[in-house]
This record gives sequence, structure tokens and C-alpha cells, in this order.
Amino acid sequence: MAGANLSPVGEWDACGNRYYSKAELYQMAWSDVNLDNLRVACARYGGPIATIRDDGKMVLVSGGITQPLLKIYTSAGVQQAVFIWDKGRIEAMGWTSEEDLMIVEQTGEVHLYNMFGTQLPRHFSMGSEVQREGILDCELYGDGLVVLTKGLQLWAVSGLAEPRPQKLASPALKEPPSCMTIFQPRHTLSGCLEVLLAVGTTVMTVDVDSAEQTATGVGNIQKLSIAPNGQFVAAYTADGRLKVWVADFTKALSEFTTQSDKLPEQLEWCGTDSVVMCWQDILLMVGPYGDWIKHNLESKTVLVSECDGIRLISAEQHELLSRVPDSLTDIFKIGSTAPGALLFDARQLFEQQNARADEALRSIVGQLPEAVSSCVDAAGAELDPVRQAALMKAGCYGRAFCPVGSYPRKRILQVCQSLRILNALRGPHVGVPLTLAQLEALTPAVLVSRLINARRHLLALRIAEMLNMDTDKVLVHWACQKISASLQQPDDQLKDTLTGKLQKYRGIRYSLIAGHAESVGRKGLATLLLEYETCAADQVPLLLSLGELERALTKAIDSGDTDLVYLAIFRMYRKGMPLKDFLETMSANPLAKRLFISYCHRREPELLEQIYLGMGTYDGVGHMRLCAALRKANKISKANQAGSSSSSSSGHAGLISDNSEVVQLLVRASEQYAQTKEHVFQSKASAEFAKLRTVQAELEQEAGQACFLGCTLTQTLQQCLRLGNARAAERVRHIFKLPDKRFGWIKVQTLATLKDWEGLEALAKEKKNVLPIPVYIAACKSNGAPTQATARLVARLPDASRKAEEYAALGMFQEAAETAATVKDSAMLSKIQGMVGTSSPLAATVAQIRDRLTAVTR
Repeated sequence: MAGANLSPVGEWDACGNRYYSKAELYQMAWSDVNLDNLRVACARYGGPIATIRDDGKMVLVSGGITQPLLKIYTSAGVQQAVFIWDKGRIEAMGWTSEEDLMIVEQTGEVHLYNMFGTQLPRHFSMGSEVQREGILDCELYGDGLVVLTKGLQLWAVSGLAEPRPQKLASPALKEPPSCMTIFQPRHTLSGCLEVLLAVGTTVMTVDVDSAEQTATGVGNIQKLSIAPNGQFVAAYTADGRLKVWVADFTKALSEFTTQSDKLPEQLEWCGTDSVVMCWQDILLMVGPYGDWIKHNLESKTVLVSECDGIRLISAEQHELLSRVPDSLTDIFKIGSTAPGALLFDARQLFEQQNARADEALRSIVGQLPEAVSSCVDAAGAELDPVRQAALMKAGCYGRAFCPVGSYPRKRILQVCQSLRILNALRGPHVGVPLTLAQLEALTPAVLVSRLINARRHLLALRIAEMLNMDTDKVLVHWACQKISASLQQPDDQLKDTLTGKLQKYRGIRYSLIAGHAESVGRKGLATLLLEYETCAADQVPLLLSLGELERALTKAIDSGDTDLVYLAIFRMYRKGMPLKDFLETMSANPLAKRLFISYCHRREPELLEQIYLGMGTYDGVGHMRLCAALRKANKISKANQAGSSSSSSSGHAGLISDNSEVVQLLVRASEQYAQTKEHVFQSKASAEFAKLRTVQAELEQEAGQACFLGCTLTQTLQQCLRLGNARAAERVRHIFKLPDKRFGWIKVQTLATLKDWEGLEALAKEKKNVLPIPVYIAACKSNGAPTQATARLVARLPDASRKAEEYAALGMFQEAAETAATVKDSAMLSKIQGMVGTSSPLAATVAQIRDRLTAVTR
């Protein structure tokens, strides 16, 4: 049997085969609180308590204040906030899952306050229909609320982050329901909110899509309560009976007659296996098999249902009524021989240095893992620190003798950490009386968030560090609260205070702290704090909002993130920075300048031209105008090709007009290029191009057809020659100062292309001809001229050897031989003889000429 000095058995109450304990958590620190005259809202998981005068009761008001005071306390009764309620009449009041106080007026207006009495901006209304009809009943839960209007219609809000009142299906009621409760979305199969209405002897389930009768003939239900896990429903009927069903009312689990002719003031679940009813001076708990426990109450008590028990809050004390876990029962029950009890006794004997400790340990050697688990679990469920320590020592004592791997050592560490956290939370100065089961249901992350909201930053930080959680959220919130509370402290001094505390932690998001500093008007402090921010993506936008434009640009460039650079550039340009200063900044940052020019080139060419002019980059302006001219010229060329089959005078006039724009752009480009010494060639080329487009437009007007625009200078001259307009060709040649040889070559190529062999021969005979005859011969060959036409040009060659070769190439071997003989070229003759062969008559003639030439030579 476990040590009697530590046994809590005397504090237990038997209910059937189970035990329940009522442990005192706190003696309430508040004073002059009479819960009979107050409307009370208590948050789950040991959260805060809100009270306000119940305007439905006659209360003696003193002190000169007629408006009600809304007070907020911790679970230990320590006052955290008080303020005057100066709004409408309250219909319902409760706490959200984020521990924000939600207050619903009878008109459907909903207000939210934090636990320090500060009103949150998330105020909303249930809608005009609710306001017009008024509220008959209202039920709140962690993430929303449901209201029943006096018109017997249901409206719900299922999310407070974005509250959107939604009308549920009409229940078609002829009279108001006797009571109403809510199935939260996390407890329904559909994942949607469901409402239970007790109407006469019928229970209805209403959601967004339908209103159905769930159960009939269940009695005249006056109160309904749903278990914390959503699996059971308890109901109290008008004839004093307590009934329990499964959630869908398909199976009745138990029925208990209270023999009371008064309705209980409250009906709540104690965990998930018993139901508690509270009258003015009696607390009655009914177990799952009809067993019951009664407690007498000295004053009004408020019930707060939890996942593993129920909290009892009165004006004097705060207690926890809960079922005793099996692990604790096995260890401390009188006469228990369970492995856990024997291990606990063995540890007690060991501390007393009693030899029987070894005997007790050997008796359970085969059940040691089970005994260790029982002691550790019992320690986690125990509220008394002394018993916790004794049970954990017993668990560790047995763990030392367990076979390797039979019990996870990590479990002992986890329970020890949890107990340290829970004991710290239960202290009256903190006032959060959580149990291990509640902590596991709440999760450590949510607990840390709640401590942050309660401004318990040091405790939240210690818990986060112990559990290897991210501490950034805690530290940032602390820093923001420190800034809000130090508005009179100089920026430099406050910055040193903050960074002195935060610099030993890695990964602190100083941008969030700086953002808060900016929001409270401390821009200088925000700028100082941003120097410690390591993430440029967070740093640059805030610097921009602070007006530190050049610093933001420098940080963006240093980060290498082009998106940030673009962000800084556009904020500088579009948020009123003088153009002169902007251009100077761009000139000082080549990377930013290139990126901005690249963007403007693709998206805003007009802006790019302004930038170029402002920065004195005249070649850039010239390049833009040249590109614009080329694009316009390309469009004109395509239009010429498309309209070549139809010679519309109006269409041609339009193209001439468009060409004028091209010429103007080219002239302007030339002027811009001319302003820099490095772009003389570009300036002259643009001017020449403009001159060529002007001449081509004139030629098209003279010719009456679109055949010049888009051509090069050579193509323009060739087109003039093709059209037989030699005078126009000469004019173009004179305008562009084309050399004679170049112009002659163009003529030769054009005549050869036109197959004008007589004209080509006539050109070769002109006295002003500046081209050698081989040029004419090559043109004839490349354009398939007749042999005789080519031969006439070959005959004009002054070089006899070259002439002989050309004759031979044309197949005129006799003329070639004779020409070769005139210059006594025996090698050529031999070559010709080889070309004609030995069997042809021409071969003999060539041989004779060769022999004659040989004889003369001798």
C-alpha cells in the first residue's frame, strides 16, 4: 500500500466504481464580488474571467456610477482590467478560442476585447434582419456564435477572422424553443455548424441546408449540454429527469431522476463521463451508471466544463472537480497491490533505507515497465507538487531496473517538463490552472501564444526554450509591447535596451519590431532597428515606407534581388521624389540604372526617353528614335507588299504620310546622336537614311507606284534603271555622291539582270566607261548571256592571253587558237589542243597553228 502520509484518498469521493476529487486551485483574490448579481463569462483552459452587472436583476447601485463596470480577472481572481460599458444591452458574453472577450448586444452588434480591456477593431453586426427583429437567445463558442431572433430565425457566424453572418435553414417554429445548444463544426460529420433546438418533446437539428427532427417523445427538455468531445448530449426535462444520448439521439445511454421541482441553473459535463447540475445551494454530479455525488454550496457557483473535469468558481474559491485517473487509483487506493502501488512503496522504503525495498521491487520485476508507466502517468495527473515529486521518483527508481528498451526514457523527460510548466502556470501570480490532459489538448504552441497575449513574456520564453520551440514570436511581441510602453524614452536609448536583450537570439525579425515602432510614430527608432534586420525582403519595404529611399535602394542592390531593386526604384520614382534627385540616384547606381532602363524599354518607352534626356544620355534617345523609325519603316514595307496587287491612290498617300513620320524620327535620331562625339557615324547614317527615305518617296510619287520605300540605295538605283528612268538614277547618284565605279557596277548588274545584252555592250563601248571589260563578261556569264553576246565583249579584251582563255571557256577554240598564236603562246595552244581532243577536225587545225608557231620560233 502506498505511503499513508502522501495518500490523497481522503480527498476522493466514490461514485460507483469510480472516484472523483474536488481540489482547490485558488482562494480568489478579488473582493466585494457577489456572483448572484453578476453576469459571468469564464474562458476554458484556465483562461480569464469577465464579470458585469446583470441588468436582468435588481441591484443596489452606489458610488455615483450608474453605468455597469466590466471587469476582467485571472482565474485566481486578480483583476487585469476594468472599464465602463457604455454600449447597448448585453444579450450574451463569452470568450473566443484566442481568449478575446466577445460581447453580443440585443441589436446584434458584436464587440471584441482583449483580456486587458482594449477593444479590438474586429467589430461586426449580425445584419439588419437581426437588428430589426431583436435577439431571443444567443449561444457562443470558440470560433463563432449563433443567435435566435424573436422572429424565430437562426443566424450564425462560423469564423471570427472574417465574420460573415449566415442565415440557417428555417426551423418553421410556431413557438420559441425551450433551450438551444451548438454542435461545433469540429464535432460534426459535415464539418459545418449544427444547432440543437428543444421544442416541446422534440429535438430539432438545424444547419445551413436543412432543419430536421432528430428525436421525438424525449420529454419536455429545458436544458441541453453537449460533451466536450461532441459525442454525447445531456438533457434536463421539466419533470426533473436527466437524460443522456449519443450525439445523433439514436441511443439512450442513461436516465436519472433528480426529484427536484426546480430547474438547475447550470447543466455542464465533467469531462466526458459524468454530468453536473447546479442549483443555488446544491451541486449534483451524476455518473455514467446512475451513481451520484452531492456537494453543498455556500454561495453561487459558476461551472466551466473542461475536457477532463469541471471548474467550480465561487466568490471565495476556485476548485477543480474531476475523475481520479486509474493510475492514481491503482497507486493510492487502500489495500492496492497493483504494480504501481508496490513500486511506490518500494521507493518509500528505499528512502527510509529499509531492506524491504529490494523485496518489494523483486516482487514486480516482471511488471516493472507497467509499474513505471503507472507512476509517471499518476504524477502527470496529480496537482500537488509534493506527490508529483514522490511519484516521479518512484518512476525513475523503477526505470533504473527495467530491461533496456522496455520503457521509453523520453516519456519521463516529457512528463517532467510538462509538470514544471503546469506548476509555473498554476501559481496565483499567473493564474492559469491547467492539467496535463488540458495542456495536451491545448498544445504547447497555443499555450505560448496565450501567454504572449497575457503579456507573460518571460514565462512564455522559458517554456519555448525548454520545449525547443521557436522563440522569435515571443521576443518580437515583447519588444513591441516594450516600445508601446516606452513612448517617452529616447530612440537611441530604447534601441540599445531592445538590442541588448535580443542580440543573443538568432533569427529575430527586427522588421516586425520596426514596423510596430513606425505604427506608434517612432520612425527614428524603426530606422535604427532595421539596421539589425538580416532579411532584405523584410528590410527594404519598411525602409521605403519610412521614406529612407536611397538606403532602401542600397540594401536592395546589396541583396542581389532584382525584384527588390525594382520595388525600390518604382517607389522612388512614383512617390514624389524630384526627378533631378531620382536621376542623380540612378546615375550613382549602375545596376539600378540598367534595370530601370530595361523595364522602361519594354513597358514605358515614353518614360525612358524622359529619363535619357534628364540624364544627358543623348545616344540612348537617338537609339530609341532610330528603333521607332525602323519599326515604322518595317510596317510600311509590309503594307507595300500587301498592297502591291492593288494600286489605290488613297492607300499610297497614307504610306507617303507615314514615311514622313519615319523621316522625322530619323532626323531627330541624327540630331541626338550628333550631340555626342562618340556617335558621329550613327548621326551621319541616320541622316543619310532619312535622305534616302525622302528621295524614295519622291520617286514613288513620280512613278505612281509603291516600289521604292524599304529599298537600299543600290536597290533604289536598280529600280530606277529597271523602270528606264536613267535621269532619276543619275539624280540619286548625285545626291548620295556615289562613286563612278560603284554606279557603273550597279548599271552592269542591272542590265545583265534584265538580259539587255545590247545595252550592256553599248555601255561597254561608251567613252566614259570606267569599268574593265572582265566585269561585263562576268555579269554575262552569271546571268546566262548568249555566247555571241559574251564573245563580242571578249573581243574587246586588250589582253590577248586573257582573251584566248575566255574564248576557250566559251567553246570557241579556233578563235582561241588564233588569238594565242598572235601572242605566240604555245602553252595556251597546247591547252586548247588538249581541250578539243585528237580526233576532231579542229584538233588538226590547232596542231597546224602550233607547228607553224614552233617553226617560226626555231
